[in-house]
Amino acid sequence: MNVLFSSPLLYLIDYPGHDALEILDKRSGRMGLFRGAAADRMRTEFGNFLMEGHNQEEFEDFIDTYDGILDQPVMRH
Repeated sequence: MNVLFSSPLLYLIDYPGHDALEILDKRSGRMGLFRGAAADRMRTEFGNFLMEGHNQEEFEDFIDTYDGILDQPVMRH
């Protein structure tokens, strides 16, 4: 497990041995898991987005485009 990105709004976690990527939206307390081609696409899109540099509102809008996929509540043990 590798934390690729951490901010007050979001965690992006890579699971290289499983070809999976997890996104956790701290604002809503929801997460989603991407695998295979979807994980590769998310890595590329997120990397490109970060390289462009955006303000917080644009960053939140970008995260919101994945809202439909973030369908699991975050649970604490």
